[in-house]
Amino acid sequence: MPLGIGVVMHLYPLCALRCVPLPWWSVGNFRRMLLLRAIDRDSLILANAGSERAAGAHTPVTLSRMRHGVRVDGTYEYMSLAHEADIVLFCAPLTDSRTLFCAAGLHGDSVRIGAPKFSGSMQHSDTCPVTFTNHHVPSHRYIEIPGESALNCMAQYQRSWFQLLLGESYLARIEHLQGQWNLPRPVEQLASLNELDRLREYALRLLDEAAAPGAIESLARVTAAMKLRISWHAQSIAAALRGVDEESARELGFLRLQPTSDERILRSISPGSRAATHPAAAQAP
Repeated sequence: MPLGIGVVMHLYPLCALRCVPLPWWSVGNFRRMLLLRAIDRDSLILANAGSERAAGAHTPVTLSRMRHGVRVDGTYEYMSLAHEADIVLFCAPLTDSRTLFCAAGLHGDSVRIGAPKFSGSMQHSDTCPVTFTNHHVPSHRYIEIPGESALNCMAQYQRSWFQLLLGESYLARIEHLQGQWNLPRPVEQLASLNELDRLREYALRLLDEAAAPGAIESLARVTAAMKLRISWHAQSIAAALRGVDEESARELGFLRLQPTSDERILRSISPGSRAATHPAAAQAP
């Protein structure tokens, strides 16, 4: 499972980078093509930093202008593939309050990798804090985010890819463990998995239509619902494995904490949250 998570940690930023719709003649698209060409040519491994977490806030990373690029300073507390990745993708503010999306190299004396965040088998995901000190990102490796709306849209799109791919990884592991330990497959579980199949089909269609108005917001809601359903499925299997395969049970339990956490998803769909976002709420006394 931890090695599968490591593969996902490379694939989801790569998929998001390749597929995010950008205007053909824009600077962002040109720099994206340069980066993808380098990744393909040199077989580079990607990581992502700065995602929301249920526990453990990262020290803010800041950017400042310098000759032919920007300087990066600060720490990301959680970054998978820390020792393996060649490039890390992240968003961070400039000193003038604008935000940049950066693809920073991870080699050299200006990058320091800390101790693993997890113990046991989960240590194989290679999740560690990464500190940048006077680290240079050249001009062709970043783009400016035009505003808060675009930044939120990028975050939702990237997180949707993460939740889709991570969910598939956990489902494959669960299927293997059910066969290995001959665990029961109640009808409620089969019905839930059938619903997941339908949600997956819808999510894939939304990915194809990502440039359409509202598509990414819908995609984020669908993939969050999928992640929550898979997490509950994983917790059910973990409970059945306790006492017979403690390590696998522990690995399955991590899904509820991985971004976006189950608790945060549940808060977002609570009746109070829906009321706050309903058009009628604005007219309420």
